[in-house]
Amino acid sequence: MEQTLSSVRSQSVPLAGLRLLLPNTCIAEVVTLQPLDPVDDAPEWLLGTMDWRGERIPVISFEIANELDAAEITKTTRITIINGISGRPDIPFYGIISSGIPRLLTVDRDSLLKNPKPEQELSLALEYALLDNETCVIPNQDAIETLLLAQELGLNPQNQM
Repeated sequence: MEQTLSSVRSQSVPLAGLRLLLPNTCIAEVVTLQPLDPVDDAPEWLLGTMDWRGERIPVISFEIANELDAAEITKTTRITIINGISGRPDIPFYGIISSGIPRLLTVDRDSLLKNPKPEQELSLALEYALLDNETCVIPNQDAIETLLLAQELGLNPQNQM
């Protein structure tokens, strides 16, 4: 009996010295870098907030949140808008600064090697994967959203119950 392999449409999001690997459905949109509104007493990784489609969303640096050097801001810097997965109405989306436009790809079992040895363990990494001889980080979206929720940003008070 022949076994069928499933594939997942994904995006490889370039960061400073690493790539995030996310299913295509996790990414709502990629927008050009825009000025961010600062958040008082925010940790360094919380870069600020922005308006996006009528929502006020936080924007983070994945690198700084993992104690890595921040990406240099260039003309190719983007904000990758991520769909929240926690189901919490106060954090339906958030942005991650990326160093370029994500690359759309199809990931299947033949092209993906899970759990390669990372150069450095990242606190916000769920898994590591080797894709086309490049180590990718599968981010722990629950952990990212927990960090954001702990900031009590009050971004969308009309949505709170």
